[in-house]
Amino acid sequence: MLDFLRDGGPLMVVIILLSIAGLSVVLERGYYFYKNEKHNGEILINHLEKFVKNGEKVRAIEVCDCFKNTSSKVMKTILMEYSSEKMNCCTYDYLEEKARECALRELPKLEKNMWILAIAANVTPLVGLLGTVTGMIGAFTSMSQHGAGDPTVLASGISQALVTTASGLIVAVPSLIFYNFYQKKIEKAMIDMEKNVVEFINIIRKM
Repeated sequence: MLDFLRDGGPLMVVIILLSIAGLSVVLERGYYFYKNEKHNGEILINHLEKFVKNGEKVRAIEVCDCFKNTSSKVMKTILMEYSSEKMNCCTYDYLEEKARECALRELPKLEKNMWILAIAANVTPLVGLLGTVTGMIGAFTSMSQHGAGDPTVLASGISQALVTTASGLIVAVPSLIFYNFYQKKIEKAMIDMEKNVVEFINIIRKM
């Protein structure tokens, strides 16, 4: 393993650092989504509809605290506004604006550290390509100085070129897969939130 890293040259340090950063984000985001976005929004709406229709707004707010996903946080904001005295002089458009405001506050939490994963996915192939170029330059420089009769003259430069290219792709491919996977999770969380907001405000409106 150490020989493999040594053959890759100094650019392997950059690739290793990017792989550590990317893996850290993959694990952190995986834990975040498992902990906070695993609950079903339809179940939340069913609970809220039951409690709101029975006039149990406090119980409805407690349900939101139990679910701990993006939809529940936005629903809690709507309930807090709906339960306040201000609602007597506010419209349902106001509730939608407050929901949108809360959603914008929650979005950075969903997208946290995703830029690091994007860098790992996009930069490591370029670092690997740079290693390929520098390795080939070194190989041809050695050949020009010592001639082409000895294959070991080319071996070091070609080895660096192949190792950095392979390492860059090994890091970039899973990073890109997880980046797109988490982007879909973020998109789904926001779409579910918007759908739940509209459904819940319509329930309130009908009452």
